[in-house]
Amino acid sequence: MRLYSFQIKGFRSIIDTGECKVSEIDNIVVMAGQNEAGKTAILEALDFFRNGPSESFVKYQKRLSCDRTEVICKFVLEPDDLHFNDDIVDKDKIDKYVNDNKYISFVRESLKEKVENIKITDESRLLLKHLFHEEKVEPPKTEVDSAASPSPAPSALPTSEELFDNTLSYLIESIPPFSLYTAFTDLLPSEILVTDLEQSNAVKDFEKVFSVNLAEYAQVTDPRDRKIKLEALENLATDDFNQSWKQTISSIKDEKKYTFSIEIDNAEPKKIIFMIKGKDGTPLYLEQKSSGFRWFSAFHLRLRSLMKDSAPQVNGSQKKHTRFIVLIDEPGQNLHDIAQKDVKKILEETAGKNIQIIYSTHNPNLIGTEGKEFTRIRLVSNDEKLGTKVENVAQFISKEDKGSLDALSPIRIAMGLINIQSIFDPNKFSVVVEGITDHYYFSAFKKIFKKDDRIHFVPACGVDNVKHLISVMMGWGCNYKAVFDDDPIQGRKAYNYLKKQFYEDNDDLAHKHILKITNCNGIEDVFNQTDFWKFVMGRKRTKKDAKMRNAEVVKESGKEMYARMFLEKIEGGEIVALSKETSNKVEEIFKWINEKFAIK
Repeated sequence: MRLYSFQIKGFRSIIDTGECKVSEIDNIVVMAGQNEAGKTAILEALDFFRNGPSESFVKYQKRLSCDRTEVICKFVLEPDDLHFNDDIVDKDKIDKYVNDNKYISFVRESLKEKVENIKITDESRLLLKHLFHEEKVEPPKTEVDSAASPSPAPSALPTSEELFDNTLSYLIESIPPFSLYTAFTDLLPSEILVTDLEQSNAVKDFEKVFSVNLAEYAQVTDPRDRKIKLEALENLATDDFNQSWKQTISSIKDEKKYTFSIEIDNAEPKKIIFMIKGKDGTPLYLEQKSSGFRWFSAFHLRLRSLMKDSAPQVNGSQKKHTRFIVLIDEPGQNLHDIAQKDVKKILEETAGKNIQIIYSTHNPNLIGTEGKEFTRIRLVSNDEKLGTKVENVAQFISKEDKGSLDALSPIRIAMGLINIQSIFDPNKFSVVVEGITDHYYFSAFKKIFKKDDRIHFVPACGVDNVKHLISVMMGWGCNYKAVFDDDPIQGRKAYNYLKKQFYEDNDDLAHKHILKITNCNGIEDVFNQTDFWKFVMGRKRTKKDAKMRNAEVVKESGKEMYARMFLEKIEGGEIVALSKETSNKVEEIFKWINEKFAIK
């Protein structure tokens, strides 16, 4: 079963979230929002669903003046979930049922401090019941040998009701485990007795990740053999950690920034000693490292262990994946920007191992905004009357009353808009362009032709990100326009999406906000060829170049670099006398911008 959606009622700041669907594209959901929005409450409620109430549930977690907490989780049902006993229900019948009923829902409730067990919802119960019906099953007839001793009476066959109840019990037991992490504190100990190895969660994770038994290593008496084994283990641990930790500690980039050191103290009682060496070669216990490094080390080891747990397990002739749902509250808070991005990479790698991850954050470095990453985002906001709400970006911006727009802040920053505050200034005019190259050229044109300084060109960093950027800008109530080239693959794709999504698929409505530059497969085609080679490329055309459009030329030789150099040239005060042909094209674009923004 795979988690499809959840709904939470009566829990801390939550009145009723409504049904919140998780990402169907991959296994990551990002709960993004400001502090006190209710992100932690969502994770704690999901933990309550699977694992029951925590010690502080009644005192801290239940919503004030609310006696009832209810958490419903809906899962995608797969045929294997019901094929645990094909003797009970015909296989073809199960396959047809799953095809017609893709989801199954379970609920856990707490009413007046009395916590119920997980049970199937009434709706799912009725649907599932159709698989079972009362049939009178006759036991097989056999010939009786009068000379033989009497056969024992056949055991009573289970009724359909009993089979149904057994199936429900099995399905509830099959709900994936949920694990909530509010901190990662299980470090490899500096020293640990061999007899205590089983008591350390970090050591057990370490042994699982690297498929070793440290107690057996301690029993190796041959010094050479032991040294070979330990060095091999150290190299494995070193390589694994350094693949994840990309942060540069200094200006010197070492091939191995950190090296694990594992020793066995033979004096009775025997001990295992764990240390880590930096670039200076000095061994330190993990407890001696920075708090950020300790957090990352524990986080890295725990998730590596979960990946091992989820690896295919051989079950007879089948390989069956174990599914997990990992809930993480505000990962990587004490880490440097680069290390935070390392955390995001590990989360993505873990999610690729059949593990669903739901994590909360207000950290832009942990929020992806490109391609499928945007579909992971769920905005968490808190309204005084409605409580905590969870919505995707499209749902949030489509509301008439958006309340506080702070929920969009982490996404705005993640999209690279933190240094372009003018976008959100009502006295400025924001023009969305496809990428940073367009931003450079239009900024240069604005200066060359002395256009209104309130016009700002906002790069969407790729055509796939255009729709996300405009969604966020509309959510913030920004008055925007957009200018795209007429590239049949990229520019038209962005235009057609926006036209359909926001302007009723109507060209007249769309053209009030979006301009397509005709006969322009890339922003470079705004220049005529003479201007392009003289002022942008800075060299003479070859015969081969003459056969190519400007936009095609820079694809082979550095699109962004030439655009940046052109802007730097203009910013540096160099006089560029563009031809009438090029000037007319540029003026036509700015004329449209001025008209649509009503700039005098």
